[in-house]
Amino acid sequence: MSSLLRPVGHLPASVYWFRRGLVLAAVVVLIILISNLFGGGGDAQNAAASDPNPNPTTAPPASAPSTTPTAVVSSKPTKTPTEKPTDTPKPTDTPKPTDTPTPTKTTPPTDLPCKGPDLNITALPGNRKIVSGSMLNFVVQLTPTGDGCKASTDNLTVTVTSGNDLIWSTTQCEKAIQNATLVVAKGKQSAVTVPWDGHRSRPGCLPGQPVAKPGTYVVKAEYSGRASGAQAFLVV
Repeated sequence: MSSLLRPVGHLPASVYWFRRGLVLAAVVVLIILISNLFGGGGDAQNAAASDPNPNPTTAPPASAPSTTPTAVVSSKPTKTPTEKPTDTPKPTDTPKPTDTPTPTKTTPPTDLPCKGPDLNITALPGNRKIVSGSMLNFVVQLTPTGDGCKASTDNLTVTVTSGNDLIWSTTQCEKAIQNATLVVAKGKQSAVTVPWDGHRSRPGCLPGQPVAKPGTYVVKAEYSGRASGAQAFLVV
């Protein structure tokens, strides 16, 4: 009993009394908590038993099902009445075509005879230099100035001159140009080859004429009054 009133230890007595006070306070708090726990539960049960109209938490009443019948939409497609095709009227007698006038035949431009203004003429020597007395060919080129036409060699002449001296001409030697008809079409070129034997000519193209002497000579062509340019060549 004296140990309870007078604590024994190496610490001061106030320390031991403080510890005892803490233990005692803890015991008192524990007793109060236990008392409230068991005493409060019984009051709650008594209050619940004495209340005739408890307010339990209830869910909102579900809406009553509607008794009004709903219209059922049919998923079947409705048949659209189609109109029957009307009878196709029978074709009446097809009228006979009237006689169409026969088109008159027009002469194409290439079937027309060439005149001087219808052509461009060029006369070229086959060589620019020949030996005296040797053969030389002249190439006469014809091109149309329009759509085209037909050229006859009967209207073509070729001459060789030296200054003012007439050396040779197809007007004197007509057989030097073969008779032919050339179609001179647009965009194309026709040519005639005229040979020269290198001799002078006389009316009638008599044989035995002297040869052309060395020098400069000029060849020209003409068709129905349309002349070509002069082309020079040498005789050596």
